Amino acid sequence: MQWGKSPGPFPNCDWRFNEFPNPAAHALHVTCVELMALAVPGKDVGNALLNVVLKRENITAWMNAIGLVITALPEPYWIVLHDRIVSVLSSPTLTSETESAGYPFALLDFTACHQSYSEMNCSYVLALTHAVWHHSSIGQLSLIPKFLSETLKPIVQTEFQLLYVYHLVGPFLQRFQQERTRCMLEIGVAFYEMLQAVDQHCQHLSYMDPICDFLYHIKYMYTGDSVKEQVEKIIMTLRPAMKLRLRFITHSSMIETSSSAAAAASTSSASTSSSSSAGTPQLPLSSLSSSNPAASPSSSSQHAHTPI
Repeated sequence: MQWGKSPGPFPNCDWRFNEFPNPAAHALHVTCVELMALAVPGKDVGNALLNVVLKRENITAWMNAIGLVITALPEPYWIVLHDRIVSVLSSPTLTSETESAGYPFALLDFTACHQSYSEMNCSYVLALTHAVWHHSSIGQLSLIPKFLSETLKPIVQTEFQLLYVYHLVGPFLQRFQQERTRCMLEIGVAFYEMLQAVDQHCQHLSYMDPICDFLYHIKYMYTGDSVKEQVEKIIMTLRPAMKLRLRFITHSSMIETSSSAAAAASTSSASTSSSSSAGTPQLPLSSLSSSNPAASPSSSSQHAHTPI
């Protein structure tokens, strides 16, 4: 077949009694067989398929086509996508949190980057990953928790990297919750472990509110209190500002935060009263008692003779 020309249509037949349910399934099967018959390793074929996507005009259609083909192939063909994700996370765009890197959410917006011809590799890999994982089976997606904990967690040290991982896995939480609840719980714990690493590595966190909003969304929509014990230990090690925002994740953190706030309020009130007493002359105790009609000598004598 010549490059750039579409193949001829399949002959008309009764697909009800065919090995394949429709022409699209037949074409997918034939494509996979041709790719597997190539005299090159599956890793090279998988990388070549991913490279094809980034060089096409109708890129969204190509992404869906590649996602459909690559997920129908054996694991060595599609596992190379994990290497692309690691490469993006290790790139200077996400590892150096500088003003030149731009607003992180704009960098992760594939549609805006593509329409403005600002081809950011991080947004393209993010969109391609979503296309591939969308067509993946639940067995293929079940490798994501291990991929997060063993491969990505040691790499994530900046806010940009953390936000990238959240954008990467976020669209598939509903599917995990419905089909593999165990994986959903493992992913939830991995998210907090990555946050702990970022909190310890960065001196200043600029996007605490979006991060906490996402974690609250996971709690109230997917995990509930299922990971409360593991998450509570991590939250207690975070900086006070982050701990304050996550105080409703676990009851103990809320109690501790409220008690510390009450202690701070009592301390401030005590200091205020002491400062006011130091700056204002106080009346003697006798004058205070005499100024009170209930404490006057006449009233006290009356109460003394009043029968009980």
